[in-house]
Amino acid sequence: MKQKSLIFLRYSVLGIISVMFISACTGSGTSNSRAQIPALMSPGSVTGDAASKNNEGVDHLVQGHYDVALDFFKEALAAKPNFAEAHFNMAVSLDGMGKHAEATNAFKKAKEFGGNNQKIVESTILKKHLNL
Repeated sequence: MKQKSLIFLRYSVLGIISVMFISACTGSGTSNSRAQIPALMSPGSVTGDAASKNNEGVDHLVQGHYDVALDFFKEALAAKPNFAEAHFNMAVSLDGMGKHAEATNAFKKAKEFGGNNQKIVESTILKKHLNL
């Protein structure tokens, strides 16, 4: 009887692990809206507090924590006001929060300061906001 209980326990644990594995795999596909959030890490030319705040904001942005991310992008821009990637990321955060007019203004600044960055100027969301 004891041996049957151990076998049942083993199969139960294996079943639970299998369900967890399948759930994890199906949740990480490309249909996940979080995976589609455009975000730009700091380029190598930007260092210090501005870079670290932007990158921390990106970590929150891709998780859908728009309000938390926005605070980090504001801090990055306080350290470096012409930081195109931070303006872009701030715009994405604002868009995610439904603040579209503010997002459009931030996208304009991102394009102004980052006109040579193809990831910015070719971005679908930027083009949508700027009617390009």
